[in-house]
Amino acid sequence: MFRAAFRPRMLGLLAVAVLFFGGCVVAGLWQWGVAQDRGQKTMGDDSKSPVVALDSMLKPQQDFPHDGSLQPVRFTGHYDPKGQVLVSGRILHGTDGYWVVTPVVVNSTHARIPVVRGFVAKPSQATKPSTRTVTVTGALAPGEAPSSGDTSSGRLTTVDLPALLTRWGGNIYNGFVFLTGEQPAMHTKGVQPFPPPQPGSGGLSLVNAGYALQWWSFAAFAVFIYIRELRREAHPELRAGEAPPDNQSDKQPGNQSGEQSDSEEGTDPAIPDAPHDQTEGSHV
Repeated sequence: MFRAAFRPRMLGLLAVAVLFFGGCVVAGLWQWGVAQDRGQKTMGDDSKSPVVALDSMLKPQQDFPHDGSLQPVRFTGHYDPKGQVLVSGRILHGTDGYWVVTPVVVNSTHARIPVVRGFVAKPSQATKPSTRTVTVTGALAPGEAPSSGDTSSGRLTTVDLPALLTRWGGNIYNGFVFLTGEQPAMHTKGVQPFPPPQPGSGGLSLVNAGYALQWWSFAAFAVFIYIRELRREAHPELRAGEAPPDNQSDKQPGNQSGEQSDSEEGTDPAIPDAPHDQTEGSHV
């Protein structure tokens, strides 16, 4: 097979395959870049959505809307410091610590919604806010996976909404909020602001991603075709429709039947038939 690869036909096929393979790979990479750019643009546009009232996007015990993630919302109520919990396993600027999650009792529904007020490196830094009326602005987010460990201690591993409902009682919103603003501002010493997740880091246009995969499949097909032709070049017996060898091509059914008919008649082709007029002369 190694020698067959250097035959003129295979060298020409290799050049065509390399050019086609490279073109498909480059086209696939271009489509993949377009998919990322368009996905980031779409998510970036979503992050610029106008601030809406919380109750127009989500109501207590209502399923989280499919388009509600990171939607800016605003609501008025008061913090319930007794319900404050810490969510472990969070990182801010390379430092391990906790989210400080405090429920806000919303004036319009009297239901509670968890608010991530900020970040602390140590539980002792999680000071509690005032209970006076406050208008909260933040980014809406769905609840996280169930928390592990003992949730009765006020320390969770996730923003587990069912666990918070058990702890707080009453009605609860099926989502939580990353705090971005308060009016008036609740200055709590030791609690650092924690920004909401930035959109656009994982966005992807599925249409262009599909085009990229299609181009890469064409490239793989070019490799398959070249390898198949190389095997056929190295092993001629693998080619479809190959003519039979010379020592078998002379053995045709017609020749065999002709030879058999000659033997059956018992005539010798070397001895010619007697002339007709000699036969007549014998009777005279």
